[in-house]
Amino acid sequence: MKSLKENGGGFFQKLKGSKYFELSGLVCLIIVYSIIVQTRSGNFLTMGNINNILKEIVVYGILATALTFPLINGTFDLSIESTCALGGTCCALLVTDGLFGIKTNLFMAVVISILICCLVGVVNGLLVSRTKIDPFIVTLGTQTAVRGIVYIVCNNSAVTSLPDSFKYLSSGKVAGVSVSIWILLLDFVLMALVLGKTSYGRKIYAIGGSYLAAYISGINVKRIRFSTYVISAALSCIAGILSTARVGSATPNAASGYATIAISACAIGGVALTGGKGLTIGVFMGALMMGMITNGMNLMFIGSNWQYVVRGCLMVLAVFYAQWFSKISNKATNK
Repeated sequence: MKSLKENGGGFFQKLKGSKYFELSGLVCLIIVYSIIVQTRSGNFLTMGNINNILKEIVVYGILATALTFPLINGTFDLSIESTCALGGTCCALLVTDGLFGIKTNLFMAVVISILICCLVGVVNGLLVSRTKIDPFIVTLGTQTAVRGIVYIVCNNSAVTSLPDSFKYLSSGKVAGVSVSIWILLLDFVLMALVLGKTSYGRKIYAIGGSYLAAYISGINVKRIRFSTYVISAALSCIAGILSTARVGSATPNAASGYATIAISACAIGGVALTGGKGLTIGVFMGALMMGMITNGMNLMFIGSNWQYVVRGCLMVLAVFYAQWFSKISNKATNK
């Protein structure tokens, strides 16, 4: 019979070889941060505040999932925040004043807005997959261009007087939980299924791991790479619609700076910026950590300027832990 020590050692070796092991550092960081804030404020771990944190991360959590697809595929998408603003603005106009003379109900407005934003993904996908222009430059250009389109579409003014059905996407509740949170959770579940349980998801990882090897193995690398940008644009649109529903209006500068937060959430969650690596649960935990940082520092009455400093330091610390645990996991796997 094996001793408890041997059993424990065997379990730890299996844990170190697991793909989830590198998230251990992030889990520890979340636990330690939660204890510190709870001790200081006393309200951090209440159900009401947890609900507030989840509502806070809805927009950039979905933007993080939008960014994850091209990131794992070995590319990049900086245009997500401008596409987010475009989606929210188009949807708001379609249910209020009309978009170029077209006025619809909320359901059709959401569908049309997603289709419009997918055109941004089509442009990004074609330029990245069919040319040799760096994805960073392509999406930086489309980010600027799309933001200009948003200002043109809304005529430099906010779109207000949204119907209650639109606001319900944020203020409404199902089983005591906000509709927007349910949409966030559904988004992560679907992403987990697509990336983890389908051949399409495995192809995304394969291309990000080695473009040449994926091409030689017979994968249509250009088509897959193109599709990730369309998915990214569609998810960005959904994030924009939920952002508009929460604020109660669509503004041309909506989601400014959210791309940085989405990148941070992905990096903290263990998504490799070089491609081929990343887990859905890690992205969710990364987005959750970003929301917890802001919420916790507000509860501790830390000024907004210092919040930027702390957020940046914690991001570097979390990525350091992810890399450190990843090295330990690789060593255990290679033994």
